[in-house]
Amino acid sequence: MRRDGRIGLFVIYVAALGAVLSPARAGDDPQYAYGWPIQAPKGAGAYLVELPREAYAWAQPDAGLADVIVVDAKGREVASGPYRPAAPTSHPLTLDAPLLPVPNGSDGVAGPSIRRSTNGDIVIEPGAAPATGHVHEWLFDARSTIAPERLEFPPTQRDAKLSVDIDSSNNLQDWTSSASGASIVTLGHGEGAVDARVVKLAGMAARYYRVRTNSDDAPWEADARVTLSGSVEDAAARDQATRVWLDAASTATAASGGGVDYDYKLPAALPVSAVRVTLGEGDSVARLEAISVNSAVSGDTLGIIVVTPGQDDQRPLGVPPQRRQLIRLHSATPLRSAPKLSVGWRPDRFVFLPEGEPPYRLQVGSASARRAAWPVDDAVAALRTRNGPAWRPEAVTLGEAHPLAGAKALTSTAPFDWTRPVLWIVLLLGAALVAGMAATLLRKPPPADPGDPEAH
Repeated sequence: MRRDGRIGLFVIYVAALGAVLSPARAGDDPQYAYGWPIQAPKGAGAYLVELPREAYAWAQPDAGLADVIVVDAKGREVASGPYRPAAPTSHPLTLDAPLLPVPNGSDGVAGPSIRRSTNGDIVIEPGAAPATGHVHEWLFDARSTIAPERLEFPPTQRDAKLSVDIDSSNNLQDWTSSASGASIVTLGHGEGAVDARVVKLAGMAARYYRVRTNSDDAPWEADARVTLSGSVEDAAARDQATRVWLDAASTATAASGGGVDYDYKLPAALPVSAVRVTLGEGDSVARLEAISVNSAVSGDTLGIIVVTPGQDDQRPLGVPPQRRQLIRLHSATPLRSAPKLSVGWRPDRFVFLPEGEPPYRLQVGSASARRAAWPVDDAVAALRTRNGPAWRPEAVTLGEAHPLAGAKALTSTAPFDWTRPVLWIVLLLGAALVAGMAATLLRKPPPADPGDPEAH
């Protein structure tokens, strides 16, 4: 074999081996189900994209949205990841609110009923029997969700010394302690008087507050008002996606456990964070247990929804944000028709950096491909430090969705990887080529020695 021929074969071998070992670009294989073109303004330090509702039909529930990526014009994946909202801004607030006395009940007779009106006001309805004895419980409405810090009780016309418990709530049903056993003392007037009417509060931000005392010596008049101080979040500057409400389709009604189950299905597994119910025609009151159905035999209880006249669509039940598709309402008593169920959800948001060549594309849904672990949180933190706390990534818009691999990308059977067998074939061919070159060299006679007389 000629020397230049051997070199040519060796070059071909090395080139083939390099081609096999070279990694494929992220966008070369159709590993994702669907894509959306991204329309992004130029010059931003980072971009924010909201996941459209249709994307949840392709994003695998067990992937935790790790099968959501952004690629550039050449199909290469760019740095992206879930967006962590900026800390909410807040401002101090002080307000006055009337103390609403809750009448006592009578033994063996239903006590007072406490509920919210359609605009959220506290409604206290007396029990079936006239109230007796001193009042030991009062409610007041802060009119907005406030993180409490201090509560000042009104001045009194007489001396008083009592201990109070203060609780907070956002629905007048579930209460959390804000202060326990706080002392209220007013003794004397003028110089040397004791006037301790301020209680420090802590706990969750809430709209409604309850004051309770075991003493019959409460000094507050019927028109008494308290002063609440705390802080409220600036809703206009809140860094979160807008909540979207969607009506769920009723799929089945069946008797269950002495009651009735009403099943509903969403168009995809959406990150549901609230549910609300409207009763059908002819029904005016119901107590419903909301359940997130995981399988035919299991489910997670989301909470209890009590629907009363005039309040059916004013009291959404907040639930931990989680992807849910099947929801069941269980009523201990049958209703005349299936209630209407609506779910509230906020789209997941992703941030990506302007790497590579635009335009960019959002790709969603894969059984095997997963987003790389980019340090986007660090990048966003650096941008906030550089540009100030009010900085936000630039929002983008999405074009019309188009299929990539479609449903094939969601199959659990991964496509056969030919890289390893091809690599072995190339290696064996290379070894055979080297062996052939060696055999050729061994068969050739040794070159003649110019000093050997027999060579002439």
